[in-house]
Amino acid sequence: MKRKKELHLIMALMLLLILSGGVLLFSNGISRELWTNSIQTMTEHMRQGANAINIQFETDFYKLEITKESILRVTSSVQKQILAPSKIIDPDVTMYLYDDDPDAEVVKQDYTVRQYLEKTDKERGILDSHINSMTGESVFNIFVRVPFRDGTRGYLVKEYRAKDISMQFTLSFYDNNGFSYLVNRDGTIMVRPQHRNSNKTNHNLFDFIASKENDESMITFFRDSIYGKKSGWAKFVCEGTDMVFCYEPLEMDSDWLMVSIVPESVITAQTKSILTRTLIFSGFLGAVVLVLVAYFSGIIMHETREYNRELRDALEMADKADKAKSHFLMNMSHDIRTPLNAIIGMTIIAQDNRDDNERVDECLEKINLSGKHLVSFVNDLLDMSQIENGEIILKEETVSISQIYNEVINLMKLPAMESNITMEPAPAHLNHETVVGDPIRIRQVMINIISNAIKYTPSGGRVSVELTQSEKVKDGYGIYRFRCTDTGIGIEPELLEKMFLSFERGRNTTHSGIAGMGVGLSITKGLLDIMKGSISVESEPDKGSTFIVEFRFLLQEDEAAADEANIQTAAITELSDAEAVYDYSDKHILLVDDVELNMEIMEALLEMIGANAEKACNGKEAVDLVRTKPCGYYSLIFMDIQMPVMDGYEATRQIRAMDREDAKTIPIIALSANALAEDVQNAKLAGMNDHIAKPVDIGPIEKTLQQYIK
Repeated sequence: MKRKKELHLIMALMLLLILSGGVLLFSNGISRELWTNSIQTMTEHMRQGANAINIQFETDFYKLEITKESILRVTSSVQKQILAPSKIIDPDVTMYLYDDDPDAEVVKQDYTVRQYLEKTDKERGILDSHINSMTGESVFNIFVRVPFRDGTRGYLVKEYRAKDISMQFTLSFYDNNGFSYLVNRDGTIMVRPQHRNSNKTNHNLFDFIASKENDESMITFFRDSIYGKKSGWAKFVCEGTDMVFCYEPLEMDSDWLMVSIVPESVITAQTKSILTRTLIFSGFLGAVVLVLVAYFSGIIMHETREYNRELRDALEMADKADKAKSHFLMNMSHDIRTPLNAIIGMTIIAQDNRDDNERVDECLEKINLSGKHLVSFVNDLLDMSQIENGEIILKEETVSISQIYNEVINLMKLPAMESNITMEPAPAHLNHETVVGDPIRIRQVMINIISNAIKYTPSGGRVSVELTQSEKVKDGYGIYRFRCTDTGIGIEPELLEKMFLSFERGRNTTHSGIAGMGVGLSITKGLLDIMKGSISVESEPDKGSTFIVEFRFLLQEDEAAADEANIQTAAITELSDAEAVYDYSDKHILLVDDVELNMEIMEALLEMIGANAEKACNGKEAVDLVRTKPCGYYSLIFMDIQMPVMDGYEATRQIRAMDREDAKTIPIIALSANALAEDVQNAKLAGMNDHIAKPVDIGPIEKTLQQYIK
């Protein structure tokens, strides 16, 4: 009996040893796994912070490059007069100029930046952090060189406040016990976070790591890794505390790295908690221990999966901007190359068939159509840019909404007929026909909707339109509904939610060969937002679509003004129909352009309508010609903007300032490839009467002559 008890005791001891060994192995395994996961967690958080800064730098470098291209479109003198003393993008972007002229005025700017840029030969880069000599704040800068044509060195410089940037990479995990630095390859701290422990390091990261507390070889390895801009982690004793260092290099034109520091005790706290609970319950039965281990393991695995999922979502969001940019460039490349291919191809065919007049005429017609198609792409992009930048200003005119509706119907009948589509317009029966609005933008919205319906409706289909007015009137405003229904290909359900976003097109449009960058509906939506209107769509694939536009207009009770406008419009229309009454043979028209091909095209267009032209190759020649000719000699001047010697703005100002009777009255029309709203405004501020955007067509030229030459 005694031996039996001894045997049981031995078996119990063996079972206890096995259980203890299992607990020990389990504890060690859990400890290693938690440590690995903690390091990965810290590393991923740090990489997200570094990636966010990389994306911000890339975006800001891109903006500076765009601004640089805009600056180089004007002459150096204008650039230095306008840009040097001012902030040109936002309050943190400045133009630094280095002019060889000893009398040139030097704007008060950050001395450290000026001193660095004066010595550097880089085209772009990042300046280390320093104290701004003007504000006293800790800052750092990025810069892009601007090569002025006169040899002056210029730099676009964006300033970042260290305290603002540090908020973007503050470590929120481990109960905010971690913090990060931005350092250069020598360990010098460029940006420090707003953290209670970050001030332990005064100037250099390696000051935080004492050689007497750590292995010198490990410090050397860490220093070499930082200098070599490598990724990794290391553990050191700092002021008696074990600290974990993770480091990751930045990508953008710099020698900087992000270094995150977390006390090891914080990382191991979770491990110690689990191990403590494991030791407390190690004396229980194996089954209970296994259940508890399985339970806690399940929690850990679930938390790990959730955290990894959050990391994947964060990475996808970080890459979204790059993917959107790539998608935009892909659409642009396809939709611009298509008409360019037609233009180049038809030109080759025409050259190869010079003796076949019919074939040449066919090629020229297709070249003209492709050119107009390409211009429409550019116009759409300009409209999108102006809408997104808030540069579109609506006119407030008294107009007849029913007249605009009828004009649009008459205009769209021809493209519908050419596509073998039946137009079914309903008569407009309105309680109030006269409203206050912008007739050009109202007409553009209606045309965009109908054009879209015609484009996506197969041959033999129908497009129905109607204009109605809601009986409800509030605060003097009426609601007008424009409805367009087609029997076209319809819209996929997944596209309905994002069809008014820029550059979105359905898959079936690609397969059907329908061209377009996908901005038409986005432009329409943007215009309606500005006009306080709305747009909605109902559609089903292969059964057609219905677009409903709601306009909100101020009602105009006095319709006499609209009647007068209609009479004037009709008179102008009747006059333009009788083109034979215009005779320009005795008129002198001055063409000012530095590109010979542009001059040749304009001469040919003017000859087509019976007008003759004299030429000037730059603004100075134009000023000299006007000054030497008798008063009233020139009936009109077509003025280019970007030219050598003297640009169109300065030439116009000098002509307007001449002491002669016709200086203020001679029509000067801007003829320029600068077609943004600010370009039109700048032309008028310089004294020009009107603006025509290149490429030019005979229609706008003829209309301009009819308007300004009496």
